[in-house]
Amino acid sequence: MNATNLPARRMVAGEALQNLLASRVPSARTTLRPDGELEVRVPATALVATARLLAAAEPLALNYLSCVSGVDWLERGRIEVVYTLHSMPDPAAKVSLRVETDRELSLAGVPSLTSVWPTAGYQEREVFDLFGVKFEGHPDLRRILLGESFVGHPLRKDFLDQRPPHRRVTREDYQP
Repeated sequence: MNATNLPARRMVAGEALQNLLASRVPSARTTLRPDGELEVRVPATALVATARLLAAAEPLALNYLSCVSGVDWLERGRIEVVYTLHSMPDPAAKVSLRVETDRELSLAGVPSLTSVWPTAGYQEREVFDLFGVKFEGHPDLRRILLGESFVGHPLRKDFLDQRPPHRRVTREDYQP
C-alpha cells in the first residue's frame, strides 16, 4: 500500500462507515475528522450493538481494538470512555467509538465490550481502576494497577490523595 494514499483512503473508509452507521444505528452521532478518522458517539444502550456492527463491517471490519481510555469531563459531570478501533484488512479504516457515563460512582457504568474484542478485558480494568467506571458484564472487573486497599480513582479531576506524605529517597541516601 502506498502511504501517500492513506489520507484519501482513510476519508473514503470513514465515509463508508459513516453511511453504514447512519442506516443501522440511528442513535449514533458521527463526525468525520479532516484526517479521515471517524468519531462515533453512542448512548450506552447502543454501545454493544454498534461495536458488533463495526467489528463485522465488511470489507472494513474493525477487528483490532488498540486502546480503551477515559476522559473526565468534570465541568459536564460526565466521564467519557473512548475505544480506538482499527481494521486489519484495511489499515485506512480508523474509528474512535465514544460513550459517556455519569461521574457519580454509583451510576458510572457502561456495558463491557469484552464479548466483541477480548483485549478490552485488561484495558477496561485499567479505566475502572483509574476512573471508577464500572463495565457491566465484564468477566473479571477488579483493580489492575493499584492495590485493592487504594482509596479513590487517581485520574479523576477531583481526586485528592489521602495518603500520608512520605520523604523522597535521593541519591544521598545511598552514599556510605
